[in-house]
Amino acid sequence: MQGGGGLVRARLDTAGYIGEVVGQVPELNVLPPGKVARLPVFLRAAYELTSADLFGARFIIAFEKNGGLGTTPAEYERHVVGLRETLGLPVALGLHVVPSYVRNRLVRRGVPFVVGGRQVFLPFLAVDLRERQPRVHVPVGDSLTAPAQAVLLSHLLGRTVEGAPLAEVAGQLGYSAMTMSKVAAELAARDLAAVKRNGKARQIEFCLPRRGLWEKALPVLASPVRSTMFVRGRRTARDIGVVAGLTALARYTAIAGGPLTVLAVWRNTLRDAIRRDAVVACQVPDDADTVIEAWTYDPTRLADIETVDRMSLYLSLRDSEDERIQKELAGLLKGVAW
Repeated sequence: MQGGGGLVRARLDTAGYIGEVVGQVPELNVLPPGKVARLPVFLRAAYELTSADLFGARFIIAFEKNGGLGTTPAEYERHVVGLRETLGLPVALGLHVVPSYVRNRLVRRGVPFVVGGRQVFLPFLAVDLRERQPRVHVPVGDSLTAPAQAVLLSHLLGRTVEGAPLAEVAGQLGYSAMTMSKVAAELAARDLAAVKRNGKARQIEFCLPRRGLWEKALPVLASPVRSTMFVRGRRTARDIGVVAGLTALARYTAIAGGPLTVLAVWRNTLRDAIRRDAVVACQVPDDADTVIEAWTYDPTRLADIETVDRMSLYLSLRDSEDERIQKELAGLLKGVAW
């Protein structure tokens, strides 16, 4: 919870940051109680509301009082709409610290916000200045390749990757030595790892502790799900895959699972199973006994049990519009042994 002093600093930091990046420092004034009396109690409790003047336009900046813990992009959007409709002015969120992928989702939803010292998105003023920090020399918005993501997640999950010969890591994850060489170069190019030599063997050395590495890599980590299909052949699917999707989330959290079991199968393995008619795609969902997610890397290689690992599951569901899922995802990673 930010106290009064924290909110004062947030206002000063935000005004200074906006001035730095757009060339004009806005004047911020806290709205008097009479101006906010019509707002729902939960919005008054969640935000300190200030008026701002910039380039001759007046708008509201709603500063979070509690850091927005567990607030989803969809909820932020509803808050902005409610504030705008009640106050009759454009509204931007004044956020403290949120992950890059949350900020990206806010941009996609058109939700105005300012994260002091990091990003300004004020579409009603045609201001969209993306995160200002040094970036690796890779295409903006590009993701890790599937093999590189699998190697990174394997390390984050505590597998023996760092310090092991690349050929050994390749065998663990089902890749060729050539693929592993490309993975090592890719991770090094993104400043996530370095490649070291130990005699004739090459090894990967990661640049940060696990938690810091996860947070740095999040913007370039993608959902492993390439496609989804309804099938008949649950027994075979269980033999070649592991529980995923909402079924897996129900095992890790208190959320209820869906009507059909969801299984993750490496797309190469699934292609072979379909060719052998071991699983049969259904045109009508009512004919199916299983939902299969075709993954870009082999989920069985990262799963200790018959359920996909927490990190891959998080990545597969983080863009879900289901608010129940978003609420549970906030706590899913608490079970990771960093």
